Amino acid sequence: MEYLTSINNPLNKINEINIQYLNIFNNPSLVFGNTLNSDKVDFCKYSQEVQDDMVQFGQFVNNAMQHFKTASCGCRIRFRTTSRRLVFKVEFKRSAYFQDIAGWNAFGFEIFIVDSKGQYTHHRLMAPQDGFRIFADQVPLPPNSAVCIFLPNFNTILNMRMGIERGSRITKFPYPKNKRTPILFYGGSIAQGASASKSGNSYPNIVSRNLNQDIINLSIKHCCKATDNTAKFIGSLDCDSIVIDYSQEVPNEEIFAKTYERFYKNVRAHHPDKKIILLTTPSFNRWKEYESFDDIIIKTYEKAIARGENTLLLNQKELFDKKEYDLIAIENNQFTDYGMYKIANKLCELLKK
Repeated sequence: MEYLTSINNPLNKINEINIQYLNIFNNPSLVFGNTLNSDKVDFCKYSQEVQDDMVQFGQFVNNAMQHFKTASCGCRIRFRTTSRRLVFKVEFKRSAYFQDIAGWNAFGFEIFIVDSKGQYTHHRLMAPQDGFRIFADQVPLPPNSAVCIFLPNFNTILNMRMGIERGSRITKFPYPKNKRTPILFYGGSIAQGASASKSGNSYPNIVSRNLNQDIINLSIKHCCKATDNTAKFIGSLDCDSIVIDYSQEVPNEEIFAKTYERFYKNVRAHHPDKKIILLTTPSFNRWKEYESFDDIIIKTYEKAIARGENTLLLNQKELFDKKEYDLIAIENNQFTDYGMYKIANKLCELLKK
């Protein structure tokens, strides 16, 4: 790896002779998981109306929206190439690691090779050291590779160039035809990927790999406020199914009771036939405060079933035994890889029904 003062710096440690660069932002057909792409890549997750909604919740929430709205969680770069080597130049918005999020997760690019059957094999993990914002790295590839790169979950990519060997080819690598309509995730820090060891191990990303299907991850830490404009925005997006998992970050039961069923109904009104999966509160050791929230979630689910709606429930407390608590979470919040894996596997089971 090589650290730079400008993304335009020539490289000293990495040989870039005969390397031709693509500006990722000029190639939206290679980038998956965004909602606002046009002729340029746009990592912003939400419309201006949803962003403006956050002001009413105070400066802390509004600052979180402004900081994380362009984080690339859930986004992927996919392509086929005959190049035997890739050279990356990346410029981030943030240089300092987070105290409670692994660097390989917040800043990491996890690279997978995808075989002809849609099976993913981890190939390389790439992330700068703490304190560095601009860097370059190179990755060797097997011949004629199909590549899927899971992008950082908690940082904003300001500039990214990907170099291939001159004379080699790079082509589009879409999902299979029946897997191109994305699964949509709406949640908070857990669904964004907090406490996963690396970027590819958030549970939405694991679901994407296991099903070999496109996803959109609208989850933003501290910003899952379930506003009417958020439901309207979700309603404007074409999706295969929807996963709702934001109970952990609601401040109290009174607010949750006023907003949860209303939000579900608003989303359902826009997507009357889509499968919607509701997750109960997460199950952590010594986690008592939000157990009453489950009654609200379960009642919302039961009413939906009574109306004949295509709604499923994932009870997270049924996924783990008490002896597993020290494996699934960091202290009393945020799932580890093991917890993410268990949730993803259950979601895949429900999504296949």
